Amino acid sequence: MNMLTGQEGQNTLRLPKYDRPVFDYAIIIIGYLFMPLGLVLALVRFAGSHFKNYRKPANISLLYHVFVGGFMQMMVFVIYMVTSAPIDTVTLITILILFTVLLLLPASGFAASAAKARFKFSQLAQAYVQLINAGGIRYLGNLSEQTGQSESDVRRDLLYLQSHGVLSADLVISEGRTAAAPQELFREGLSSVPGSSGGQAQPVPQPAAAPAPAPTQLPKSVRCPGCGAQNTVSPGQSKNCDYCGTTIAYS
Repeated sequence: MNMLTGQEGQNTLRLPKYDRPVFDYAIIIIGYLFMPLGLVLALVRFAGSHFKNYRKPANISLLYHVFVGGFMQMMVFVIYMVTSAPIDTVTLITILILFTVLLLLPASGFAASAAKARFKFSQLAQAYVQLINAGGIRYLGNLSEQTGQSESDVRRDLLYLQSHGVLSADLVISEGRTAAAPQELFREGLSSVPGSSGGQAQPVPQPAAAPAPAPTQLPKSVRCPGCGAQNTVSPGQSKNCDYCGTTIAYS
């Protein structure tokens, strides 16, 4: 499997270049054999999963393969026409230009868009890792504010990164957010202000920081002991594997 290590040396995360399940490979094969059906399936896949950040590069790449497959099919058709009946040069060139404009130009656009989406997600993943590991942020709301993603997008992205080992599977991210307290509230010792008699300073106690709410466990991705597939399990619950039926506990 191709792995994504980032571009321009900015990202060393080991993520799949295109995370494709079996259905994606089936769409690609169908696209190279019969473009109309492949295009319909690719659009269905696009509509059903494009809201997920990590799916965007793979979805756009599906359209690239479908259009390249369509161009190859048209080339086979042109070769058949040339070998079965005489065709003048002008007509042949016109047909080739037409198929290039209709199929290859969109394919090149999809290839560029897929690469851009892949790099954008690699940067987003790097931001998650830095905010969590280096910044110590453990709240969905704060991660959402820092990355500009919705909390549901952040939750999906973190589960994906955990499933690929980029983030620890034991990482607990709480719902909600916590406000960063001003730095002066955490200074040690007492502050002094001028007193009313003798100019002596009077000690002023520091305001106590509000206690942080207890962490709320989130659903996380757990590997099935039976077949090895990743399944999302809710806290305090167990579920049957979506693929082999083995009972998986939240741990």
